[in-house]
Amino acid sequence: MLEQIKRLVEINGVSGGEKKVAEYIEGVITPLADKVYTDVMGSLVAVKRGGGKRVMLMAHTDEIGLVCTYVDEKGFVRVAAVGGIKPQDFANCHITFENGVRGVFVCPDKDSKTDDCYVDVGQSDREGTLGKIDIGMTARFDADSFENENVIVSKALDDRLGCYILMEVMKNLPETDCEVYFVFTCQEEVGLRGARVAGFDISPDIAIAVDVTAAADTPDCKTHGCKMGGGAAIKVRDSSAVCAKSVVDGLVNAAENAGIPYQRDVLTAGGTDIGAVQTGGRGVLCGGVSVAVRNVHTCAETAYKNDVRAAIELICAYLEQCAE
Repeated sequence: MLEQIKRLVEINGVSGGEKKVAEYIEGVITPLADKVYTDVMGSLVAVKRGGGKRVMLMAHTDEIGLVCTYVDEKGFVRVAAVGGIKPQDFANCHITFENGVRGVFVCPDKDSKTDDCYVDVGQSDREGTLGKIDIGMTARFDADSFENENVIVSKALDDRLGCYILMEVMKNLPETDCEVYFVFTCQEEVGLRGARVAGFDISPDIAIAVDVTAAADTPDCKTHGCKMGGGAAIKVRDSSAVCAKSVVDGLVNAAENAGIPYQRDVLTAGGTDIGAVQTGGRGVLCGGVSVAVRNVHTCAETAYKNDVRAAIELICAYLEQCAE
């Protein structure tokens, strides 16, 4: 599991620059699909044909990062956030621009906002830095990935973990009459943009986002919620969507019938791709399957392997049941 996830997280895929992530996934899944294509936004779509309900499964390929907005006279790169970032969480982290140039993200103090921060690429003047990178170029945060028994720690588990889950579901897809669309969406972190276009184009009967959810099980948590090790997280609602009761009940029934550990997921902040799909066209029955992750939107996102396996098993069980 770790090696496949490491291959996914090591690809630079900040929002708007996810092409290489999609290309890698395409190389793995093409033999498993009846049709594979990339839409105008850059989302990768793989189709398993069927005559029943049209089910759309989504996981986003993009990750949070930075974008160069200006280079000052001393060669320091001023940046803006791409996605939701707390700069203190990335103080002195290594970063890599999309062309391979590396640097250090500097956060001056605990109260700094992103526009107070800068990237040091080791140049002494503006011309030297602009000889290496361009204004508008994005950069990812770098960090090692490792496992500790049943735990995986890595950057960008949000949402390369979801991409991995969809890839595994394709490999283990049960017999089903459903027509299943596996959509590896782009630009989720900056407004669910890829999902909005894909949802309009596919017009599914049911849409399920496969993503991470914030674990609320550490000593510093003041709220209640999902926990690592609690099984697949079945979304009930978040700030972007209220899930269809029929989909929630269907996922719960599939989990209970198959003996798959699960927990209910209610998020008071944050959203997923279903928020852009639910109200499109004639409306879509939406749901979500997530993995509880600690330290979301940092370089040390942490997940349980057993929760990942439970999510894969649950989606397969739901697809088998959904066609009945």
